[in-house]
Amino acid sequence: MGKQKEKPLTWIDPKTGLEWQYESPGRMSWFEARSYAASLCLDGKTDWRLPTLIELESLLDRTKARSDGRPFVREEIPFGDNLSYWSSTTFEGQTKAAWIVAFDGGYVLSYYKTNLYHVRCVRTR
Repeated sequence: MGKQKEKPLTWIDPKTGLEWQYESPGRMSWFEARSYAASLCLDGKTDWRLPTLIELESLLDRTKARSDGRPFVREEIPFGDNLSYWSSTTFEGQTKAAWIVAFDGGYVLSYYKTNLYHVRCVRTR
């Protein structure tokens, strides 16, 4: 039996230099997500946080579009999926909402912070 290769804990984006959490811990509210990020210790590092909307959007490839005009996840992203993720960015017009990126269609939307979406933390190297 061959030894199964372990998934990495993090991935460094060559385009932005940001270090991303490889595995999402699952769905949680925005408040839980912020608390989770603040307490995360991953690969010996403790300065993890929720990504800003701009950082989260950097995972999209705006040079290519689906037939509906929406962008795909960048090809080199090793953890690409079709889930929706929280950003740390509060919606200006409604402070009870924050921005998410829905990777199933490249949508950028705002939802109430009590809703449950996935989390992928990031850190600046």
